[in-house]
Amino acid sequence: MANSKSNVVIGKRQILREAKKDNIVEIMIASDAEQEYIQSLIEIAKQYGIKYRICGGMAEFSAKYSIDVPSGAIGLLKYV
Repeated sequence: MANSKSNVVIGKRQILREAKKDNIVEIMIASDAEQEYIQSLIEIAKQYGIKYRICGGMAEFSAKYSIDVPSGAIGLLKYV
C-alpha cells in the first residue's frame, strides 16, 4: 500500500505491482533481509530498469517509514 506521507510502497509484492506500472524510481533493500529476497528484488530492479541499493536494515526502514513490522524493501515512487 502506498504511504502518502512519504510516497513509498512497502514490500516486494507492492514494489512489483508499481514497477509494472513504471511508478518506481528506486528500490531500497535492507542489508539484513534474506539473501533469496534480496536477489529477487535485484532481479525485479534489473527487469524494469529501476535503480536499487542495499542499505540500512529492516528495523531501520520500519522506524524511518513508520511501518508496524520490519520490512525488507522500500520502493520510492516517481510521483509526489
